[in-house]
Amino acid sequence: MRNYLKTLLFFSAFSPVLFTLAYVQYDLHGFRAAVIYLLVTGALGTAIPIWILMLIIKSSELISFNAKKVESNDFMLFVFVAGYFMPIINHGVNLDFTKSAFMALIFFSLFWFINNIPAHPVLRLIKYRFYKVESSTGMVYTLISKKEITDPKNIRYVKKISNWMLIEVSNAK
Repeated sequence: MRNYLKTLLFFSAFSPVLFTLAYVQYDLHGFRAAVIYLLVTGALGTAIPIWILMLIIKSSELISFNAKKVESNDFMLFVFVAGYFMPIINHGVNLDFTKSAFMALIFFSLFWFINNIPAHPVLRLIKYRFYKVESSTGMVYTLISKKEITDPKNIRYVKKISNWMLIEVSNAK
């Protein structure tokens, strides 16, 4: 169920790398069509997580949720942000569309089978936090929330993103 939303959400975390690649291409070859393509694709990919969460909040079923345990899940944030600067560090990147598209397809396929996603830097910038939360029935989920959660009792309502991902909703709407 909704595995494509979770996959797109995870895949979009890599979109800011396209801005860095655009800079590298500009630095190597000047302002060309490839720079524009990278900037436009990066902007669209960066907006995808916001659109996905708006879609989920607007159209998904509200579920009452009882959490037993909650802990922060921001552990991978640094890895993503550091990865954004890898093209600058490896300034000699030779961008080949066919190879890039093939690698993107492989990563997209892998993300399809991963149950949970780590923290998403773009969503973190707009104040979303990622948590690992255990329900009263013992199931463990990734929870995305706008608020800082320190007590599992503060989680009352959620909406489902995928089988293993939820977004916390402040009040019943």
